[in-house]
Amino acid sequence: MSLKLANLARVMEEFRKFDSEMQSQTILAFIIVANKRSQNSTVSIGEVGALLGITSASASRNIAALTAFSRHRRKGHDLITTYENPEFRVEKFIELTEKGKALVTRLEDII
Repeated sequence: MSLKLANLARVMEEFRKFDSEMQSQTILAFIIVANKRSQNSTVSIGEVGALLGITSASASRNIAALTAFSRHRRKGHDLITTYENPEFRVEKFIELTEKGKALVTRLEDII
């Protein structure tokens, strides 16, 4: 296995530590949020959906899996948090939690 593929496998294993069945869309949603943060930019659930080519409802489910409580009020991964856009209350912005920032640091160390 090449070094690049080995590193990709290590990145995937970091996500599997949170949930051994985490979907690729959920992983990509996290990566989008982390990338926007690195650009000092905010991102909304709708934007995540557009970037992934999925509906806002599907994006919302994937984002919910990464918050402190999932959409079914089960304990979540607490990697991100959401808050209302104060200028457009139906829109929600997404930010990394401290736990999410720590994961980004680990991922960047691998890559």
